[in-house]
Amino acid sequence: MGKIWFTSDLHLGHDREFMYGPRGFSSIFQHDEELLARWNSVVAPEDTVYILGDLILNSNEHGMKFLNWLNGEFHVILGNHDTATRIKLYEECEKIKSIQYATMIKYKKGYFYLSHYPTLTANYEEEGPWHKNIINLYGHTHQQTNFFDGNPFMYHVGLDSHNCYPVNIDEIISD
Repeated sequence: MGKIWFTSDLHLGHDREFMYGPRGFSSIFQHDEELLARWNSVVAPEDTVYILGDLILNSNEHGMKFLNWLNGEFHVILGNHDTATRIKLYEECEKIKSIQYATMIKYKKGYFYLSHYPTLTANYEEEGPWHKNIINLYGHTHQQTNFFDGNPFMYHVGLDSHNCYPVNIDEIISD
């Protein structure tokens, strides 16, 4: 079994400077090429990747081409830009193993609620081990910090806070 990774808000093909510029790129082509290189440098073909929404924007053909070049098997949590047309394309993609609006997974002793949007899930038992709380992994906000308003139980997995790399689950629980 491979490693487990998380990410969100790839926005493949989103040809707007306000998207690729803050990520340090001069064009969407440079953005998508570098995202592909960074992704495949850490994710192996046998790894599992949970993509928490907003995979593609603008050109569906361009986005699906790049998505198929990315390593791993994918579980997609739908975001606000994942339209009915895109969902149909995701359903036809062999790399995508599931498509949902939100889900819960268990890893080691902990539970993780996966959603595109930040969601308050924990009972805030800050004393004791991390796994006593349900941890929300989310995207959508394009923030450059890992935690939502400093909340240690709401962790941003988006590209914007991880230098355009997916983040490994073991890194998340060590933060």
